[in-house]
Amino acid sequence: MQVMDGEHRLIETVVKALHGAAAAIEKGQRADFTMLTTAVEFLRVYADKLHHGKEEAILFPLLIKRGVPSQGCPIGGLNHEHEKGRALVHALAEQAPAYERGQIGAPEALLATLREILNLYQNHIWKEDAMVFPMADKMLTAADQAELGGKFAEVDRTIGPETIARLETFAKGLATSAPAPMPSAAPDGGRQCGCGS
Repeated sequence: MQVMDGEHRLIETVVKALHGAAAAIEKGQRADFTMLTTAVEFLRVYADKLHHGKEEAILFPLLIKRGVPSQGCPIGGLNHEHEKGRALVHALAEQAPAYERGQIGAPEALLATLREILNLYQNHIWKEDAMVFPMADKMLTAADQAELGGKFAEVDRTIGPETIARLETFAKGLATSAPAPMPSAAPDGGRQCGCGS
């Protein structure tokens, strides 16, 4: 699960930058429009198509084959959160230009979406890091892990190494800009089984 864990760390970096944008808007400062629009691309391509694509098409089906239920916790809940994430990123893609144009109500709408993205990704990543990936490491054989590695590499090739490298460079660049610290993602009742509402 090292590949998936590494992708999580980069996704977290971008989500932290979005948290920093939310903090700026709350203080009446301008959020960086270029960062917001590139973050939309990152979340659509890297977080969703690449990372969630690997989970939905490869990892989760293999876990189901090994006995994990396809509905409910954790897989059903995580797939539901992937769908919610797509809707939020779509909203972000529409709200960022409205915010940049100075449209009335746009800062408030953008701020609400940024907060929802922060909450969703923070909890979603925690569930996978704390529960799903360790479970996969215990359940899957060495042959399973090798199969995952090969299939994950094929997803990377489909998206394109240049695209992945560009988006990873974007995320790593954000890490050096010291965004506002994120609230901690400590476990609570809503996270114990790996499902979100």
